[in-house]
Amino acid sequence: MTNISPLFIQKAKQIKLLLTDVDGVMTNGTLSFFTDAQGQTHEIKHFDSLDGMGLMYLAWSGIDTGIISRGASNTLEFWAGVLGMKYLFYNTSVKHHALDYLQKEYNISPEETAFIGDDLIDLGVLERVGLPLAVANSVPEAKALALYTSPLEGGRSAVRDIAEQILRARGQWDAVVAANRDGSFASPRNTPRIVKGL
Repeated sequence: MTNISPLFIQKAKQIKLLLTDVDGVMTNGTLSFFTDAQGQTHEIKHFDSLDGMGLMYLAWSGIDTGIISRGASNTLEFWAGVLGMKYLFYNTSVKHHALDYLQKEYNISPEETAFIGDDLIDLGVLERVGLPLAVANSVPEAKALALYTSPLEGGRSAVRDIAEQILRARGQWDAVVAANRDGSFASPRNTPRIVKGL
C-alpha cells in the first residue's frame, strides 16, 4: 500500500459506514443533459464500473455505503440500488446535516463514518467524520483534511482505490479476492433509505 498512514489503518478498522459525494468523486464532474420529445430535461451521469464494484465489496464485507449529494437525480436512486447502498441523501445543501440525521435516527456516530469528498461543500463532513478521504482532483482544502487522498481522479476508479485500501487495512481484501475466485461473492441487496432536502 502506498501513502497509507498508521492512523488511516486505525480509523479504517473502526468505520461502519462509508459515504461519498457524487460529482467529482463518483463521476469526473462533467454534467451532461438532454431534452426529450416532451421538452423535459434529464441529466446523464457516467459512473466507473470499478468504483461500483469497490462499493459492493465494502457492503459485502460489512461496511454500509451511501451518498450525500447537493443535487437530485433519478439516476442516483437507480445506481444506489444497483450498488446495494443503504443511504441516499440528496438535495442536501449542508452536507454535515446528514451526519446529524444518521446519528439521531440510526445511532451511527461520525467517528464510525468515512466520507469521500472533493470540493468546498464537502469540508463540513470531512472535518467531522472519523475517516476523511479525498480524490486526486479534490481542492487543496479537502486534501488537507483527508487521511488518504487517492492518486486517481473522480470517475476514474478513485472510489475503487479507496475501497481497496480500506479493506486491506482491515485485513478483508484477501477474502474479497477469494470470494471472486470461488464464485461465492454476491452483490449486496439493499433498498436505499432516501432522505431529501436536509
